[in-house]
Amino acid sequence: MIFTPEQIRSFAPDEGTARRGEDLATIHKWRNLAMTNDYLWGECKSSGAAFYQTQVSLKGPAFKCSCPSRKFPCKHAIGLMLLNAEQPRVFSKPEDYPAWVKEWMASRGATAQPDASADEASAKKNEDQRLKNKDARINLMASGVADLEQWLQDLLRQGLAATEGQSYNYWQSIASRMVDAKLGGVARRIRQFPMIHSANTDWPERMLMELAQLYLIVKGFENLDDLPGPLQGELLTVAGLNIKSADVLAQKGITDDWLVMGMIEGVEENLNFRHTWIYGSHSESIALLLEYSFGDQGYPHSWKTGQAFNGEIVYYPSAYPLRAIVKEKKGVVAMFEEPRGYHTLGRFFEHYSKALAQNPWVFYFPCYLESVIPTAEGDRLFIIDEEKKYIEALPKDQIGWKLVGLSGGEPLSIFGEWTGEYFLPLSVIVEGNVIAL
Repeated sequence: MIFTPEQIRSFAPDEGTARRGEDLATIHKWRNLAMTNDYLWGECKSSGAAFYQTQVSLKGPAFKCSCPSRKFPCKHAIGLMLLNAEQPRVFSKPEDYPAWVKEWMASRGATAQPDASADEASAKKNEDQRLKNKDARINLMASGVADLEQWLQDLLRQGLAATEGQSYNYWQSIASRMVDAKLGGVARRIRQFPMIHSANTDWPERMLMELAQLYLIVKGFENLDDLPGPLQGELLTVAGLNIKSADVLAQKGITDDWLVMGMIEGVEENLNFRHTWIYGSHSESIALLLEYSFGDQGYPHSWKTGQAFNGEIVYYPSAYPLRAIVKEKKGVVAMFEEPRGYHTLGRFFEHYSKALAQNPWVFYFPCYLESVIPTAEGDRLFIIDEEKKYIEALPKDQIGWKLVGLSGGEPLSIFGEWTGEYFLPLSVIVEGNVIAL
């Protein structure tokens, strides 16, 4: 099996291991590199005089290394696979396996020519176990949702005013119960509740909206078996069931010339995140690359607003697919035709309403408005369309005044992110050029 560099990096247990594996993907750090159709192996120079014996079974994949690392797979296995993906010609193709590779094969019950029927039986057994584990996880989540419903009902009986002045432990208690029930997505929303009181003068309206979102999850679980497959998966993901990037990358994607329309970075619960919106020239598809980073580890890709590249992306399964992951980045594109946007706010909200009808858990939505005029009034920013209808934008720092300056009172095209409550401008398109705000 052939894996792309992006797939190989996704096998790493964390970003640090992936990055260190990339550093080892160079021939001068290895000796005795070899491969067959099913196995890779080689010896990697340690920091001392020793060499670590590293081997990879491409069926699975599976990994083995003699290094003392507790990470699995370790950086040597990631480096070996990346080196093979980038420079396969440096690997010899021997007729036999060295003794240490044969020993590992024997411990795995493998042979140089594995029995196909045995592989199929093993794959079926693994799939059955995976489905069994998933069913147990969903049952645990459902019990947590029942607990959540009782908590919501008790809270509303007391009234929203009872939430004012509540201690951190009040919110953390229910959030911890949600974590125990594998409802991490629900727990994250609840942990944000104290901020609603401190950051919003209209906190009752905001609080009620957040509670309604939680209740929507409750009702979704009550009707889980009746939901269409994509919407069922969306609900589970929102609640806390993560989809592995390796499973997404295994699917066939869309190859196109992609333009980076805008980016936003932030921090949520000590976790860095980045939203990158890209637009496909030929497919006219738009996708959100949602990435996370711990501390100063950085992100797997470097993007710049206005940059265009040719590559393949794969959408995460969804009732209304928006989030995607880059499967392969092939090269930079110099020329790019300007995307088409909405001439009126009415057309945009019509499109947004259709998206919500398919998936009520669309939290971030792309909004590209053509021929609109930004107007600042004090510290507030409004975007006015050709029908004189407007929305209020939530600009960061001096973005509002920068927009007004670029416009000079004349219409221009603005791309941004709609959260369901406000519009966040991210870039403008001037004479075919995308300019970050």
